[in-house]
Amino acid sequence: MPSKHPRIAVTADAELGHALAQVRAATGTHEADATLVRRLAVEGAAAELQAGRNRREAAEALFAAMDAGGFDLDVTAIDRLNGPPAAS
Repeated sequence: MPSKHPRIAVTADAELGHALAQVRAATGTHEADATLVRRLAVEGAAAELQAGRNRREAAEALFAAMDAGGFDLDVTAIDRLNGPPAAS
């Protein structure tokens, strides 16, 4: 179908075919391949952006709790565990 928007090529390899088949089996959708790929790209981008925001919010909450003394952590012991092995 003609479009005023530029098109992108996506190789319809076995991996993509399997992914689309899994989505169809799970959701019952009968969308054409191109329509399904576009929808999954748009929805996947939104989900990935939200996941990034959620990770940042979780990290900020963790650091805020740590700064407020909400954890009884032995930071020196943690540093030793995360550091290089001690020489024998």
